[in-house]
Amino acid sequence: MIIRGGIKMRTFSIVLRNVKWRFKNMETIIMTLIQPLIWLLLFTTIFQSETYVGDNYTAYTLPGILILVTLTSSGMSGISNYSWKSEGIFYRIFISPVKRSSIVLGHIFDAAILTFVEVFILLIFSFFLSVKIATGILGCLLIICLIFFCVFFVASLSYALSMIFKTENSFLAIVNTFTLPIFFVSTSLMSYEYIPAAFKIPVSLNPFTYVINSIRDLILQNSINWNSILGTFLLFLILGVSAFLLALHLLKTRN
Repeated sequence: MIIRGGIKMRTFSIVLRNVKWRFKNMETIIMTLIQPLIWLLLFTTIFQSETYVGDNYTAYTLPGILILVTLTSSGMSGISNYSWKSEGIFYRIFISPVKRSSIVLGHIFDAAILTFVEVFILLIFSFFLSVKIATGILGCLLIICLIFFCVFFVASLSYALSMIFKTENSFLAIVNTFTLPIFFVSTSLMSYEYIPAAFKIPVSLNPFTYVINSIRDLILQNSINWNSILGTFLLFLILGVSAFLLALHLLKTRN
């Protein structure tokens, strides 16, 4: 119990240090929120379409925008490592008697806090744009769980990338290169049947397509497709654990 409690406290301490750093560097919050907010307020109102979901295109595209904010906030979360390294904080933590898994978990939970703050802001704006979650409270809880699984995967991968790339510019370049293509090559903006044939295979291979579809069903449908939900959970559990183990391995071997 003492050991477990110590590990929890160390993880909490790292999360707290990360959150403090985050709010001292507010640009890291603003720059990851602006683009999804523009998509929500500008794109969905300009390109209202009855082709997919009647007269509320915002409700249709909201799942993709929630995943976009997850990709940007959790994907950029590894940038804190570069600031920590330049200030010497990272190495003080690294040589301290703390489990390496606690370091990675602290990073992931920090990314989760940032992501859910931004998701909450987007949901408030979407409420005023007449978006309602058809599956109610249970649907809201499932959406939160789906987003957390995405955060766990993306933040773990982001941490691994911050271990691989030695400079902040290289890290930013690789994250920015893949964020929008992942968003566009999915069902974020249109249903699968309207996607051009040349892109259907990449869309099918994109794991975020499935979480977007699952969240969309929870928002638009009155019933819950448990097979789809559980399949998405399983997919991201596998991806998340794999990315976490990769980040943990790189942390142990490259520093």
